[in-house]
Amino acid sequence: MVINKQAMRKSNEISVIKHVINYGPISRSQISKDLSINKVTISSILDDLLTKKYVTEIGEGESTTVGGRRPLLVSFNSKYGYFINLELGSNSLKIMATLANGYINRFEEIALTNKSRSIKEVLKKKISDFHILGTQRGLLGISLAIHKKEQSKCNSLEAWLKENYSVPVIVANNADAAAIFQRDFSSNNHIKNLITVAIDETINAGIIINENLYTGLGNNAGDLGEMQFLSTRDETLKLFNPEIYCSQEAILKNISQAKGLNNLSIQQIAKLYFKGNKQVSESISQFVKCLSLVLNNLIATFSPQMIILDSTLLENIPNLLIQIKNNLPILRKHKTQLQIARKSRFAPLLGGYSLLLREVFELGNKRLRLIP
Repeated sequence: MVINKQAMRKSNEISVIKHVINYGPISRSQISKDLSINKVTISSILDDLLTKKYVTEIGEGESTTVGGRRPLLVSFNSKYGYFINLELGSNSLKIMATLANGYINRFEEIALTNKSRSIKEVLKKKISDFHILGTQRGLLGISLAIHKKEQSKCNSLEAWLKENYSVPVIVANNADAAAIFQRDFSSNNHIKNLITVAIDETINAGIIINENLYTGLGNNAGDLGEMQFLSTRDETLKLFNPEIYCSQEAILKNISQAKGLNNLSIQQIAKLYFKGNKQVSESISQFVKCLSLVLNNLIATFSPQMIILDSTLLENIPNLLIQIKNNLPILRKHKTQLQIARKSRFAPLLGGYSLLLREVFELGNKRLRLIP
């Protein structure tokens, strides 16, 4: 019986923390009403959370229509500690420091062109530089969103981070982390099934089913580079995977074969596209056709409410979305919404923050309503 009471107390405590995170600043009476837990229990739980410094009282709310004393409002304690969120790609490292409530304190993107310095050397310096003064518990955890081509470094980096910083370390691929961001930092609370397609050096998908992240056997779900298609060329069939035409790296490589088009950025490619450059237009046309095939298969397989395309190229040439939709008559049947990602630059980092928040405060896997 004692064990059951302890379990119930812990469950109620987690519910209260989540409710304060999702809807704070909020009064004790409103929490009691929303969660259908009596006021005495709520006050006892909040007193414990105040002692732990998980939450803080920030001032008075509005009084009721019949007057009376204004209620004190409770808010999640942003100064409890901070997180370091990392995203590692083939050519860059992104690092972000977030306070406990998700407020972005600092962000930097570092080009990894100097091969004489190891990733660990760079991380050691930057994690030190990103230290946030004035928090009560300091560094609470580190998240690492890692791109497919860097997966071989995953285990080594995870072990090194745990050994050197003695905090929880969460590792996810960048597409899964971006999908968590789209679920938790969204006003579309009716969307329970969505897919984020991350298009960078490779092409991968993060899959949310019934509000939960689906990773499949061996965490291999969403590896779109494993898809295979047949194309007809010169009366012969050729097998290809989406990375040949759908990844941004493939587009850069294809365009660089033309004279005078070496070492271009995505932004420069977008400018050439709008100017009608033939080589750029042909390469992007291939991108649109192949991506449409991938999306058609995702929609036919999962029938999600929404697919979010996380791509710097699409951000710079947003009218490509219309072309993609025109290539997808299946949208009319399945009613899937197709969108270009918002805040895609930060998506995997904030998705990593969301995963850490759950780990540190034992919040479980269900959706949170975090600040966009």
